[in-house]
Amino acid sequence: MADRPMQELAGPALESEDFVAEHKRKAMGLFLDAWDEGCAQGIPSDLLSEVCLYLALTDLIEDRGEEDVAAIIESLPERVRAGEFTLYEERH
Repeated sequence: MADRPMQELAGPALESEDFVAEHKRKAMGLFLDAWDEGCAQGIPSDLLSEVCLYLALTDLIEDRGEEDVAAIIESLPERVRAGEFTLYEERH
């Protein structure tokens, strides 16, 4: 999985890193708007997180298959511990 180029992983429609970066920014904005709306309607953020993960996984499995998604999931603990998904440091 790690040996595959970004275009193969994301699909043939992607033409450049700029294209990918721009669309990631747009997607993030859309998801953050929906997240804010859900919170405004009283949905707890941990529930929103679970739903987002579920939807992401079901979509990825449909696009890439169970084995590729399992490989992605297997890499998550190391990536989490490395701080890849940490937006800020908590002070203890």
